Amino acid sequence: MDPRRWWLLAGVVPVAIACTLAASSPELRPLGDLAVTVSGLVVAALVWVIGGRRGRSRTSWRLLAVAPLFPVLGVVLAAVLAPADPMDDLVLRWAPTVPGYLVASIGILSLVERRRLLAAGWRLAVEAALFTAASLVIVQFLVAGPIGAWSVLGTRELVVLAAAVVVTSVTTAAALTLLGAIEARRQPMALALLAGAALLTAGRGLGTAAVLGSAPVAADVSRFLVCSGLWLLALAVLVDPGRCDGTGRQPVPGRSTELGQVLPHLAMLAAVGVTGAFSMSGTRPTVPAIAGIVSCVALSVVHRWITIREVRVMAARLRRREAYFRSLVRSSSDAVVILGGDLRITAATAALERALGPVATGLVGRPLLDVVHAEDRPALAAVLADAPAPEEGPTALTLLRLQDDSGEWRYFEAGVTDLRSDPDVGAVVLHCRDMTDRHAREQALLGVAYTDPMTGLPNRAGFLQALQQEIGGADEGPATLLLIELDGIAEARDQVGREAVTNVVAEVGRRVRATVRGEDVVARLGGGAFAVLSRGGSADADRLASRCLSVVEQPVITADGVVDLTAGVGLAPVDGDSVEEVLRRAELAVRAAHEAGPGSARRYEASLGDAAARREMLRTGLQGARAHGQLFLMFQPIVALGEQRITGLEAQLRWKHPELGEVPPAEFLPLAERAGLIGELMRWALREAAAVTMGLPAGDEPLRIGLKVPPGYAATGTLVPDVEEALRRSGLPAERLVLQISSPTVAADDERTGLDVSTLRLMGVHVALEGFGSGSSALAHLTKLSIDIVKLDRSLISRIDRDPQSRALCESVIGIGRALGLDVVAEGVETPAQLAALGTFGCNYAQGFHIARPVSAAALGAMLASGAELWPGLVGIR
Repeated sequence: MDPRRWWLLAGVVPVAIACTLAASSPELRPLGDLAVTVSGLVVAALVWVIGGRRGRSRTSWRLLAVAPLFPVLGVVLAAVLAPADPMDDLVLRWAPTVPGYLVASIGILSLVERRRLLAAGWRLAVEAALFTAASLVIVQFLVAGPIGAWSVLGTRELVVLAAAVVVTSVTTAAALTLLGAIEARRQPMALALLAGAALLTAGRGLGTAAVLGSAPVAADVSRFLVCSGLWLLALAVLVDPGRCDGTGRQPVPGRSTELGQVLPHLAMLAAVGVTGAFSMSGTRPTVPAIAGIVSCVALSVVHRWITIREVRVMAARLRRREAYFRSLVRSSSDAVVILGGDLRITAATAALERALGPVATGLVGRPLLDVVHAEDRPALAAVLADAPAPEEGPTALTLLRLQDDSGEWRYFEAGVTDLRSDPDVGAVVLHCRDMTDRHAREQALLGVAYTDPMTGLPNRAGFLQALQQEIGGADEGPATLLLIELDGIAEARDQVGREAVTNVVAEVGRRVRATVRGEDVVARLGGGAFAVLSRGGSADADRLASRCLSVVEQPVITADGVVDLTAGVGLAPVDGDSVEEVLRRAELAVRAAHEAGPGSARRYEASLGDAAARREMLRTGLQGARAHGQLFLMFQPIVALGEQRITGLEAQLRWKHPELGEVPPAEFLPLAERAGLIGELMRWALREAAAVTMGLPAGDEPLRIGLKVPPGYAATGTLVPDVEEALRRSGLPAERLVLQISSPTVAADDERTGLDVSTLRLMGVHVALEGFGSGSSALAHLTKLSIDIVKLDRSLISRIDRDPQSRALCESVIGIGRALGLDVVAEGVETPAQLAALGTFGCNYAQGFHIARPVSAAALGAMLASGAELWPGLVGIR
């Protein structure tokens, strides 16, 4: 509640007390006049100050603030002049008051906007005339009724009192007109003004009647009425919200419409009722009173006729508008769907039936979320929950699908507007446009826009879209971007021509697509650049990069010749960074791969620094390592546990860099594969191992020599001729050579590798499955290739002396190998307990640091010649 109303109440209380005291004692009646005077001054000040802050209504309220000063002037004049004749006192009080009522009437009418007054037209004019006639009838009875007739008054008194009746009637009529024409939001203010005007009119009328009829009680009552009317004027200015500035919502229609229809009839009934009451009291109605009653009835009839005419015009206009809008809705291609408060479809236009067929009629009464496509429900529910009202913002748009008679899903673009707060609508309105054909065209255009015509793979735009979805989507595990840039395109174009190179690039794209998993994304970014978006850890991505390099480096046969390409691969993790940042990292990585040499892969690192320098040094040094004598072999004995003697050797390739020292094979062999040097290195190792083996001292049984075959070397297709050349040069029997094929080589499922292994077995060469039991091996590998030896990985051996589960697993694998007729060799034996456990399992052979570390060829020859024991008391050399 406005705190100023409490101050208003605080001002009313002392005024009421003063009026009560004045009525209780004739000597205190001047106190009542003083209360009326003070009330007029205080209310005038309040209305002037508060009304001056009402914006566009400022002038109207200041006119109303000036109006109470005129009666105060009359009271002051009567008090100063103090006429002895009551009629003179009455004239002095009314003479200044008449213009005050005129000013108040102007102020009251100006509170209504001019456009509202003009819009009412003749109806408002008839209402104002009716209100004025009714007020004249009532007020003239209040003022002159007690004396029975106006004829007893003198000319001066007659003029003043007639003017008083007219101006008070006009003021009351103005207040009634205001109440019927004002907007609903300001109606409390209009009611306060009407009550104030009525009380002031009644108070002034009773005061005048008291003077004319010598009725002191009526004079006391008139003071209460006048003071109440004045303070109601102050209350009216407090409750006035001001005119609507047109920027907010329009006020909801309320009581003003009903009051505008009823007020004229109430005014007529009031005039008739007052006339009848005075007639029953013995006062004969005057001719003006009868004329006023007749005028009220006539004006009421005219008002009713005008109202009926306006209603008919409005009804006809509404019918035309309804017909107009119905025709617009029927002819519109957009369907309008109405949803109730529970989001059920309550109505739909004919356009929906044209789009869906007769099935559209069955949608009425069903929840909208139940009839749309399941994939569209979450987005549609969110839009319906947050749909804006028309004045709150633009219409919310969403895409939804509805099923037609044939069972096909049709696409609709729906504009959603929440009109549940509008009492005339009370629903959610959807404007649905059929987008099925447009959606099909857009999908076709997207296919063209996001597809590379040469390879059929996504182009750069399509890949960027997929990468953006991966970055912004839910966390489904780590992902890696592989950027593959082909090397040798320019040379191939010069060699076989542009058209052939186009076919070569398309073939590379098919190979890469066949190499990756089905859920991985492969795209051609342009020229000789491809991109792969793959999920998995770093190790998976590295293996994928190696496979991609392998398939890229396989020769492509064209009609104009064979094309040999290589590539550089850059790997970058796909994390929460932007698309541009991920691409930048991948480009830095692929640049580093190109710097490392053809066939290189490089993972993005925060700092490439020392690692890049070392990698470049190794790649450069590897090219001349064999020529400079930096490569050498180390040999690790393999013993037969049952016979307790050395039955074989494993040749291990080593590289001693002049600056970096000895480099482990796990570091330089992958570099050799990517640089295309693996074939050269392995050919040298085959020849050297065969030659060293032939030069070793002969024992009871000849020793076998084993050599690991890297996956990249097995994929070159030169393994068989290289083995033939090494055996021919050294004279080593084929049955003494063991080639160790790794599990990744078997898992690659390369037909050429399988054919090469079968050829080697036919030659008499033994083939071993190396590293069985590691993460990449499986039991199916034991039968996938034609092998006769299985070598258990050190990860399977390391815990058999202390872990019952590892012990049981190792024993089971050894049993499976023996059941398949395979020789089982355990690698990485490092403790006596492990060796003893393998003996109890029935393992055939073992090697490891506990038996013997790798030694040079010279040390191996001396060891074999001397017959030294490898481990005391268990195995000797025989």
